Amino acid sequence: LTTSGAIEKKSTLNVNKLAMMNYRMWCMVATYGFCFGVELTMNNIVAGYLFDQFGVSLQTAGILASCYGLMNLFARSVGGMLSDWSSARFGMRGRLWTLWLCQTLEGVLCIFMGISKNSLGATIAFMVFFSICVQASEGASYGIVPFITRRALGVVSGFIGAGGNVGATIST
Repeated sequence: LTTSGAIEKKSTLNVNKLAMMNYRMWCMVATYGFCFGVELTMNNIVAGYLFDQFGVSLQTAGILASCYGLMNLFARSVGGMLSDWSSARFGMRGRLWTLWLCQTLEGVLCIFMGISKNSLGATIAFMVFFSICVQASEGASYGIVPFITRRALGVVSGFIGAGGNVGATIST
C-alpha cells in the first residue's frame, strides 16, 4: 500500500514523538501499572503469603494462589464488556467511570484482604473478588486505549502495556 501511494509512509520518529507528547497516554501508563502491575506482584507473592500466614502446605498454598490467576479466564473480558456497555450509554465518560469504579473496588478489596489476615476463608474470598476487579480493570483499560490516538496506537499500546511491568517493579 505504501509503494502504491494508498498509504503515506510515516516517520517512526514523528509517531513516537506524537505518542510521547500525549499526556493521556502517560495517565493510562500509570493507571495500567495499578492494575496489571498489581496482578504480576500478586502472582509472585500470594502463594508465599498463604504459606507463611496460614501455615498451609506449599502445595495447598499454590493451589489456593492459582485462584487469583484463574480469574483471567473471564474477568478481563467482563471489564472490556462493561467498558463497551457504559460507552454505549455515556460515551467516553462511561468508559472512564468504569475503569475508575473497577480500580476503586480493587483497592477496597485489597484492604479487606489485608484486614482478614486471620481467616484463610475470608482471605481467599477477598482475594478472588480482588482479582476479578484487577482483571476487569485491565479489560476496562484496553477499552480506552484505542481512543487515545489513532496515529500512534501501536506506540501508545506498547507503552501502556509496559506500564504494567513498571507497576509490578515498583509495587514489589
